[in-house]
Amino acid sequence: MNRIVVCLFVFLALSTVALCQSSSYYKAIQKGAPTQIQPKQFKEMEENALKEYSRPEPYELLATSFGNTTEKVWALIYGEVFCNISSDKGHVSQVGSSMFEWYDKVLSVKGTSVSANLTENAEAPQKQPPFEPQFEMAFLMGAVPFGSDVKPLTINKLSNIRKNQLALLAQKKIAPNNLIRWQQAAITAGHFEAYNYWLFQSARPDEFSQWLAQHQTQFQAWLDWQNRNKFMVSSPDFQRLYIVRAR
Repeated sequence: MNRIVVCLFVFLALSTVALCQSSSYYKAIQKGAPTQIQPKQFKEMEENALKEYSRPEPYELLATSFGNTTEKVWALIYGEVFCNISSDKGHVSQVGSSMFEWYDKVLSVKGTSVSANLTENAEAPQKQPPFEPQFEMAFLMGAVPFGSDVKPLTINKLSNIRKNQLALLAQKKIAPNNLIRWQQAAITAGHFEAYNYWLFQSARPDEFSQWLAQHQTQFQAWLDWQNRNKFMVSSPDFQRLYIVRAR
């Protein structure tokens, strides 16, 4: 009986510590956010996405929620997943536009120097470096070749930055997952530029229209490839909680 009581006490103590750690994380990432989401509610959103990882709805909610935090990494990843698995064209258009705005906001230029701020409060899995700063650094290195010309940001520039980022992530073998492998497949097939114009078209409609007028065949080839190679979420291996809990 005493042993059961002790075990129960230890379990409750560990649960309390975990809850406190989670609360601290969710409070920290919402520093300066116009509206605050309760830590318990934020955690439930992530837990639900982990359980229902093949459905699009949890990703839209997580993307918009993380979009108001210091952790734009996750807003961008979840936003891109949503755009690729949702059949709601209106919401896909809105999320794609928001993604472009998040990318634009995290890039800063001072003189000839470029900086990126995608994360401030990363959580690391056991005995591994956190994913967020590695993602951020690869994105920054992808933008460096543009120098001060990176602004104003365009779909063309962002497409090239993201392509450079993926090359660096692959070179360093950083957290390969379903999304990254699919993106790399699009690059290999020669459709990554068209994919980015499709993804961000609502953010810069004039640029998209001008590009499309000269790349009709290329864009149609991308749409055909997309129909044959739909992104399917077979594992939540790109989700934050999945990575943090990795052993």
